[in-house]
Amino acid sequence: MSHIVAILDLPRGLTDPTLVDSVATSRNMSLFPSSNRPTFDAPFRPRRMTRAIGSLVLLSVWLTRLGVAGAETGPSTDRPGVDLGIRLGYAIPIGNISGAPGDGMNDNFWGAIPFVLEAAYRINDAISVGGLFQDALLQLKDNATTGCGNGLSCSGSVLRLGVQGTYHISSLGHSTFIPWVGVGTGYEWLRLHLSQGGTSVSSAARGVEFLTIHVGADFRQSPELSLGPFVSLSIGQYETETFETNSNSTSVTIANTALHGWIQLGVRGLFNL
Repeated sequence: MSHIVAILDLPRGLTDPTLVDSVATSRNMSLFPSSNRPTFDAPFRPRRMTRAIGSLVLLSVWLTRLGVAGAETGPSTDRPGVDLGIRLGYAIPIGNISGAPGDGMNDNFWGAIPFVLEAAYRINDAISVGGLFQDALLQLKDNATTGCGNGLSCSGSVLRLGVQGTYHISSLGHSTFIPWVGVGTGYEWLRLHLSQGGTSVSSAARGVEFLTIHVGADFRQSPELSLGPFVSLSIGQYETETFETNSNSTSVTIANTALHGWIQLGVRGLFNL
């Protein structure tokens, strides 16, 4: 069984308020339990993910050509200031939600569509430090592991708060093309909402994001605006789960923890003040 969605032991889980308390003492139960649930084929959604990644690649190539052709000289990043950024992309899950059987990230999720806001203080033209906020739309699989589909509606999100430092490799001598690397850490919340009929159930897992590595490139569109592709890898561990159904709410510590991560591909826009 998968670990976090033990509250959905269908058909009883959506109507029995005592089930939340039982989750607190049963650490081998599943976030998406399989008992009393029919088996069905999942829709072929990897094609959507391939199209999304392909679109991001094409957009990155277009931004690269646009930046090289239309950038102005005289960068405005050679002085202290503030950098504001927006990231759009696609996140691919890796690892495990917990050590319980069926709790692989890929067993439960296709991926996520993140929207990221970041703000940093630019110390000089090479170094900036700051923070980021992410809200990502989670894509849950409709399969026997999750139980989603066949009348059970599932949705979710991934929230992240973190701090990061970025180093811009401006020593290459290019005024329009500036590669960069970054490292960060933070905290992550995985939230799920499930409903069937007139009843809804929510669950969440949260924990520390140990390390995030970012690599990208800025193509300067003007002295203040840069656009370019990025890729990032984050590694974390969920430590606590919360279950809510009807008027009951229970938080428990995950005893059998495991590492998980996200690989993000996308485009970043950066505005220099």
